[in-house]
Amino acid sequence: MAQARLVAAVSAAVRQRIRNVVPSCQLRFVRNRDELLCEIDHCDMLILGAHFDESTAVAALERVIERSERFPVVCVRGVPSRYGKRSLHALRLALNELGAAKFIDLLDYPDDESGNAQVRALLEHLL
Repeated sequence: MAQARLVAAVSAAVRQRIRNVVPSCQLRFVRNRDELLCEIDHCDMLILGAHFDESTAVAALERVIERSERFPVVCVRGVPSRYGKRSLHALRLALNELGAAKFIDLLDYPDDESGNAQVRALLEHLL
């Protein structure tokens, strides 16, 4: 996974956690949908935050899938949601239906060496 090129479209609050999960990867963070669409042709995996760009994860994922299906798209949630479990479940189902390879709730894994290794293993399995 060290040579993998990852693009992460996640909120600023989740960026350090992603760095901790994939410390040896080539990692590029994008700040908005336009940057995301410029970078998708140059990555091996896209990590898309559920709250990226003001919760437009579904719309961003649709556009990514329209452009390229050459790499896995992994959706993550890294901060507590104000919407509750039903909304989170609906978002997970929608993203999976649109073609996301996996939905990972980072809050299910401790932000430590062990938890980050578990998340890393989930990502490695998709590459």
